[in-house]
Amino acid sequence: MTRTERGRFPALALALSLPFLLWACSKGESEEDRIREIVQDVAESARVKDLKGIMKHVSRDYNDESGNDYKGLKGMIFYQFFRTEKVGVFVRGVEVEVQGEKALVDAKLFLVRGREIEKVEDIIPEEASGYRFSVVFRKEDGEWKALSANWDRVGVLGLL
Repeated sequence: MTRTERGRFPALALALSLPFLLWACSKGESEEDRIREIVQDVAESARVKDLKGIMKHVSRDYNDESGNDYKGLKGMIFYQFFRTEKVGVFVRGVEVEVQGEKALVDAKLFLVRGREIEKVEDIIPEEASGYRFSVVFRKEDGEWKALSANWDRVGVLGLL
């Protein structure tokens, strides 16, 4: 796998996890709960290939350690949506730490391509990838937006 391909797959995984973050933010509970809602919303948007649903939770100032900015992330997600039939995303172990106008989210993500998966128990390790994500959020005009992210591919067994 080339460096570019490694960067695209985690970007898709990030996009897929962002719906969960949206879901967390929409209930009007604690800031942590609001962010968890956003993560769920982003994951759901990724499942249905809703690029706008994902990008509305990404800051225009987004920049990650792979050198992707907002437009670069959007392009990578679009590319992944265009080439993949079905995508399954499962977000687990979401930890949120809010400090003022910024928040850090650590999460585990299972990503399955090519077939629809309803439950994490149905994942076949050879068909899935596992990632650990850290996403920094910033509050912009009262809304939490992803500002940066980093990820490590750890394999499915690395997340269990």
